[in-house]
Parts: sequence; structure tokens; C-alpha cells
Amino acid sequence: MVGEIKIQVAGKSSASPDRIMDEISDWQRLPEFWHGMRSITRSDGSMLLVRFAFPGNGKMSYLCDRKSLTCTENYHSGPFSGFKKTELRCIDGGTEIRVRWEIKLSLSMVLLKGFLARHFTEGTESAIRRICESAESDLLREREIIVHQQA
Repeated sequence: MVGEIKIQVAGKSSASPDRIMDEISDWQRLPEFWHGMRSITRSDGSMLLVRFAFPGNGKMSYLCDRKSLTCTENYHSGPFSGFKKTELRCIDGGTEIRVRWEIKLSLSMVLLKGFLARHFTEGTESAIRRICESAESDLLREREIIVHQQA
């Protein structure tokens, strides 16, 4: 369909799903991992206002469910609408992080579809890497504290 982008990117962390959820469940930390977001502020109710790194603003809601190990960003307005869903799964003593985008570009962005699909894919790969580094560095700091306490 014209203007639709569907992508899926996965990565693996040595941190537990709970540790990863601790990193991604706070909507205020999203710009730390997702550099395509310049800032996020609370609007009214559960709506969040997003200022993107490229010219544009949008409205989204953010829902994390620890039981199903998912976080979903629903984009209601802005340069695109649709969702980004982050799913966590235990694998081989760590966590698989799978991010799926299903969005529809606004009319003004349709001509950039190919570029944007590549850009979102690369941005997602980088965000997964930053999430893993943050969760794993927290884990290393905890281990260092335990070792120091035992010494």
C-alpha cells in the first residue's frame, strides 16, 4: 500500500527480560535510546507529544505490559500513524529484543518512503544496541558492587 512501512529488527542482550523492561518501560527515557525522538512530554491523559529529530511533531500513547514483555507506541498523528511494538523473549540465557514497525506515512512524506524505511531500520538497530548496552552496563555495575562487597 502507498506510504506503508513495515519493518522488523531483532537483537540479543545478555541481560534478563526484566532488566530490559526496566530500561524501556519509562516513556521519558525513550529519546535516550531512540535518537529519532528529540523530546517527549505528557499531553492530556495518556497522550504524549513527540518532537522528532527531523522537522515534525506527533501524538502517541505508550503502553508497556510486563506480563507479556511488550511495549507499544501507538502514533495517532504527525508525520506518520500506526505503531511500533517492542517484544522481549528469553533465549539462551539472555533476551531477544524484537521491534516491529507498522506505520503509514502522511502524504507529505510518501515520496521519501524508501529512504525512511532504510532510516527507520538503521535507527532501530542503533536503538536496540543502546538498550542492550544500557541494560548490560547496569548488570556489570551490579556485579562489581557485589564483588566489592564480598572483598
